[in-house]
Amino acid sequence: MKNNNREKRFFIAAICFLSAFAGGIVSSWPAVGKERSEPSGKCKVVLMQAELAWGDVEENLRRFGERIGNYRGKDLIIFPELFVSGCEMKSGDKAAALWKKNEIASCYPAVLEHMKSWAAATGALIMGSTIYKEDDKFYNRLLAVYPDGRYEIYDKHNCFKKGGFSPGSGDLVVEWKGFRFATYICYDLRFPEWSRNENPDAPGESKYDAAIYIANWPASRRRDWKRLLRERALENRAYILGVNCAGEDPAGLRYAGDSRIISPRGKVLKSCRPFKEGRVAGDL
Repeated sequence: MKNNNREKRFFIAAICFLSAFAGGIVSSWPAVGKERSEPSGKCKVVLMQAELAWGDVEENLRRFGERIGNYRGKDLIIFPELFVSGCEMKSGDKAAALWKKNEIASCYPAVLEHMKSWAAATGALIMGSTIYKEDDKFYNRLLAVYPDGRYEIYDKHNCFKKGGFSPGSGDLVVEWKGFRFATYICYDLRFPEWSRNENPDAPGESKYDAAIYIANWPASRRRDWKRLLRERALENRAYILGVNCAGEDPAGLRYAGDSRIISPRGKVLKSCRPFKEGRVAGDL
């Protein structure tokens, strides 16, 4: 009987110790965006889940020109990654792929001018990426174009080793309508440290209110897309705007879209129907 009582006391003491120890560990973890400040405004956003004409810049510009006319009165309009060409993930002919990449990169000035005209016509900040070439290097460049013609850029930082793009060196946070928007592209989503919501100039304070991820994310990995978007929202205590394309590319890869707005608590506020062209419109 004495041995049983002794064992019980030891067991209870061990549980108390482990609980206190675990609590100490959890309380010592850094809280991302601990001093998260509330945005000072309201922003009407549109996520455009589009079916792309793969490799056809002229046709995609025409299609997006038609789509954009439906979104006057919005503050922020976001296109998928490489919206004028798509990202052809499987290409057997390297020479042909390089030729095509050069062709698309040569259209960069025209893409920028179209985005400027759309931003001016709608009064919205418009975002999307395209191929940019400099010093024989290709970049997957996101353009954030304002209604007054100004624009800012973000070159995709995390790139596939054999993807053919050079990594960019800096990040981009734009301020618009009282919100701070951080911008990321596709594979960036798999690197939580790259989108960590901490202000480097003010430790303990958040860097952004919402993170934007534009992508050409295949349907075969759609579970990862949805899970990772939610994880980024929770760990950074920020809104997440995920914009993906829909349809099928020339190699037969399908894209579900699954474009969505997620709250800082990880709740999906709005989402597009999968495998269909559509849009998500909501207020932040």
